[in-house]
Amino acid sequence: MTASPSATHNPIRCLALNKAYYTPAPALGTKRTTAPANLLLGHGTPKLGNQGNRPNAGAFGTPSRRLACASSSSASAASSGGGDGNAPVVLSSLEQQAASFCAGFTRLFPLWVILAAVSAFHAPHLYLWFDNTCVTYGLMFVMAGMGLTLTFKEIISVFTKQPQLLLLGMVLQYTVLPIFGYFISRYLSSQPGLAPGLAVGVALVSCMPGGTASNIVAYIAKGDMPLSIMMTTASTLMAIATTPLLTSLLVGTLVPVDPRAMFISVLQLVLAPVLAGTAINQFFPAAVARVKLYTPFLATVVVFFIVGSMIAANVAVVASSGVTIVAAVFALHSTGFFLGYALSKALGLSDRIARTNSIEVGMQSSALAAVLAKVHFAADPVVVAPCVLSACTHATVGSLLAGYWAATVKTEDG
Repeated sequence: MTASPSATHNPIRCLALNKAYYTPAPALGTKRTTAPANLLLGHGTPKLGNQGNRPNAGAFGTPSRRLACASSSSASAASSGGGDGNAPVVLSSLEQQAASFCAGFTRLFPLWVILAAVSAFHAPHLYLWFDNTCVTYGLMFVMAGMGLTLTFKEIISVFTKQPQLLLLGMVLQYTVLPIFGYFISRYLSSQPGLAPGLAVGVALVSCMPGGTASNIVAYIAKGDMPLSIMMTTASTLMAIATTPLLTSLLVGTLVPVDPRAMFISVLQLVLAPVLAGTAINQFFPAAVARVKLYTPFLATVVVFFIVGSMIAANVAVVASSGVTIVAAVFALHSTGFFLGYALSKALGLSDRIARTNSIEVGMQSSALAAVLAKVHFAADPVVVAPCVLSACTHATVGSLLAGYWAATVKTEDG
């Protein structure tokens, strides 16, 4: 079904798991859209403007075969609390402008991370009010926001759609960086005069699931958005087992690690908020539909303050870390980006999928690493330094790569 002429002038497009929806406006000055099924820190944010009608277009280019009008049955299902979590929303002109602003703000996520780090380093007093409790609940809020964009059916589909590609992505995610994190941490621990906690921090970062910002960078790089979303979701869900296990294996030889306590932390910080958000969206889609338009913006603001507060509370530690630790963190993420791409191409995958794997492997959840460092390695504040440096590093490198790919890739298929 194709959109009406009036719709194509200024549509709001929302990314779902490989589909977009648009419903013609019931009256002048309003748009009826479906809230996205997957709004994860930027992917799925509404975007104004005509994206063209290319075949095989990306997530924000909505070909006519992906356009659909919300039926009265879906509207009634949403209002009754059932349905698939894609409840129609009527947006006023002011709300459209607000949604557009939030979408643009979110797409600049890497810039905000770098700005937070630089400003916190030079003016730490601006962020000290955002203490450890705020950081913990802030991360839980981000994870709950991810859950609000999912349904239980979609979580199950993560493991059934493109299982081979998803399996490959998980293997790359939990082998490439952990392996290199192990060797880099061992090198750092052997350097005289270097705080042992820095090696622990690098190893901890390498064991994290994919960062939610990777979806924004994958979109900019013209990657495979549905695959990017599925990989981020799957690695996050798997983190309750893989992160404590890998951390115990990599860090346990450097300092004592309690994998059971870390498992409980990841359960509380990741899985519980995600499932809570999913349950709310599953049973109250109409109430959640409008909120989902703004959760990426709110999550971006929260991550901004998480990064800023972590830097502000550890200015001396970060400043004393020296060039060695900066180079180590840069080498870790650069290796992830490079091998994620190179191994995918070696296996004969398309350039578009290779770009996606590169970004997913190279970008880790540094915010989760920082919180776990605060909780489980509180006796050594140096551990958090590589975590906050990681957030700035992968955001910068990922953005540069995405910009290069966006400028050089001529077609959506790469």
